[in-house]
Amino acid sequence: MFYSDRPHDAHRRHRPTPRGTAEEWGGRIATVRETPPAWFFLVGRQSTNGYLCHIDLNYHRGREFLAIVQTSRPLPPEHRIGSVTTPQSQLANFLANSDRFDYDPRTGQLPAVERTSTDVLRLDGTPVPVEIHHGLGCRSALIPALPDQSGYVIVTAPDEHWEAVTELVLRPPTTF
Repeated sequence: MFYSDRPHDAHRRHRPTPRGTAEEWGGRIATVRETPPAWFFLVGRQSTNGYLCHIDLNYHRGREFLAIVQTSRPLPPEHRIGSVTTPQSQLANFLANSDRFDYDPRTGQLPAVERTSTDVLRLDGTPVPVEIHHGLGCRSALIPALPDQSGYVIVTAPDEHWEAVTELVLRPPTTF
């Protein structure tokens, strides 16, 4: 058993809220345009050397993990350690966390992309041609550039929920 002599609530003061994370991000964040009934999202964050570089909106229905919409931005040039997410790595992340694939991070073995196809996602109503990576009944696609801000978006979902995540909108931090 581990013991901490810190006051019990000390760690809670530093836990970022979705609104705090969005405000720290400062730019617009990609979301599903219209969230289907009973879906909700949890906000995840990934930082490198204290710099917030990825925001994940993890969509769920009950306990079922349904989709990830990740908004990412490049690291400042002074950062020596990079942080890049690809459609393939996001697909592996989704498969592992949704119990669709037994991913072992110790081996780093990702599921093989079974095939790729092309399609169109919509971002703020604008059609964006994308390459879709398919694997184990799921899809992942990259929108490589965002209007009026640097960065990109990766969308990942099972085939049966793909249509629900093809219409995206960039929302300001104040909506979180």
